[in-house]
Amino acid sequence: MSSSTRQIVFIDGVGGKRYMRGKFVRYFEQRGYSVACFDYRVSTQSFDEIKKNLGEFLSAVGSQGDYHAVGYSFGGVLLRSLHEQLEPHLRPKRVVLLASPLRAMRLARRLRHWKIYQVLTGECGQFAADDGLMSKVPMLDIPCAHVYGTWPWLGAFCFFFGFSLPHDGMVAADEAIPSSQAQATPVPASHAFIPSNVHALRVMEQWFGAVV
Repeated sequence: MSSSTRQIVFIDGVGGKRYMRGKFVRYFEQRGYSVACFDYRVSTQSFDEIKKNLGEFLSAVGSQGDYHAVGYSFGGVLLRSLHEQLEPHLRPKRVVLLASPLRAMRLARRLRHWKIYQVLTGECGQFAADDGLMSKVPMLDIPCAHVYGTWPWLGAFCFFFGFSLPHDGMVAADEAIPSSQAQATPVPASHAFIPSNVHALRVMEQWFGAVV
């Protein structure tokens, strides 16, 4: 039987903009889903404050019924960091970690001492650069798919690290894949535009509608 869950929560990344996810929202709403988006301001909010707000947001959605979740970029880190703190009945049924780093990012480590990076990304940017902190964020114990980009031309990654390994301009492929056994799908998209990439949208739709 197909999944009957018709709610999706989209948890944005550090630099996410509403126009970047507009196609995502329209795509799933046209297919009968309701989509709720979680935003935050890394320049003025601490990591713990954002995490607390996300927990309240997911609890409110979960109290209305089953839902799926998409953790885009650092949004996936936030989701993983608080998942175990949610009551089991308030947790998402299925998750997509979309271009979401699972370990400290090379790019964040390279930029972490730059003042402009610190201003634009706040505590979350420092978190993404810290091997110790990132390694302590648990993996999810619910059905989870990983979708990552392989179009490297838009983003700072190639400027510092070139094209010696696959990446989406910001997150390297090996930073977004937990293991060779994981449900992981590459798509030809840059980091900023992967939420609106048609290949990524189709993969997510199939994952959320999969047999349970």
